[in-house]
Amino acid sequence: MTAAVTPPAGQERIVFLDYLRIFAFASVFAGHKFAGPVQEMAQQAGLAGAAARALWPFIEGGGAGVVVFFLVSGYVISEVLQREGAALFLLRRVFRIYPLYVTAVLGEWLLVHPPATGGERLAQLLLAGDFTGAPYALAGVEWTLRLEMLFYAWMALLRLANQTRPARGAAWLGACALLTLTLHVAGPVAAHTPWARGYVSLYMPFLFVGCAVWLLERRAIGWPLALAFTAAVWGLYRLGLHAWQPQWLQARFVPCALGLFMAAWLLRRRLPAWPWVLALSELTYAVYLTHNWLFDALRQPLRQAGWGGAAATAAALLALTGICWLLARLVERPGVRLGRWLAARRPGGA
Repeated sequence: MTAAVTPPAGQERIVFLDYLRIFAFASVFAGHKFAGPVQEMAQQAGLAGAAARALWPFIEGGGAGVVVFFLVSGYVISEVLQREGAALFLLRRVFRIYPLYVTAVLGEWLLVHPPATGGERLAQLLLAGDFTGAPYALAGVEWTLRLEMLFYAWMALLRLANQTRPARGAAWLGACALLTLTLHVAGPVAAHTPWARGYVSLYMPFLFVGCAVWLLERRAIGWPLALAFTAAVWGLYRLGLHAWQPQWLQARFVPCALGLFMAAWLLRRRLPAWPWVLALSELTYAVYLTHNWLFDALRQPLRQAGWGGAAATAAALLALTGICWLLARLVERPGVRLGRWLAARRPGGA
């Protein structure tokens, strides 16, 4: 999952990504918190049941949202690396990801419970849980951020090797293909938590598909190479599921995510930059970090106080939205500005 990227002054906002971010956090939220009601409705006859059955592949496990997040991140980071060197890139990513992440983790500790040991707490704060066997933070969604950070490290290495320019498109994608194959052969990479077993091997390649779409847009590669790479990623993903996560073999969230991303990309010049779209997109990162633990922490006391289920859910949603709005403005934006300020004071400037 990636935080929204606000373009520097004078650069055009990539609006189709805002629509995709909104879908992604809605998919993850619905998949984590409203799967039961949708499944119950899907058993009904009539229009409501048909709608629920059509919706289900887009919210099952939040998988479509997560894959869309990864595709968006691969596309965005490909663009960002055209104007940032490796060191500057990593510095800005740290200050984009960590301030709000650490704030969310501390909030979870306060309102839910902290890990049992100091070592586990440090591992969670550093996004190092897989390397120490610590339980995942944020009710489980932490793993996607660790994957993001690993992707950033890989892209910084490619940037150091001068392989992230459109002119090097085939070589760039070839390096990503080699890493994809290596991860599959070495998999399952990340193995200490059964439900997330092999997530690096399975899902990092979808970040590279986002890179491939960016290269396709810049005409650095052609459709045959882009489609062949995507097909190879899909094939290795299916093989990985057979070996490490067979319970997801019947899920359809990956083709749904790929289809939705490509549809938005093909329509990118037609999608209007409505203010509400941009405003919701800015909440993406905060909602993602908090929804899986804070929503229940807000809703449960209301239910215990006698509120009806629908009223408690609506009030919790409203409160969560307000909290995320505050977090985006009081934590996320200042963190981004601090990263830019530090970057501007590096030798050579920003």
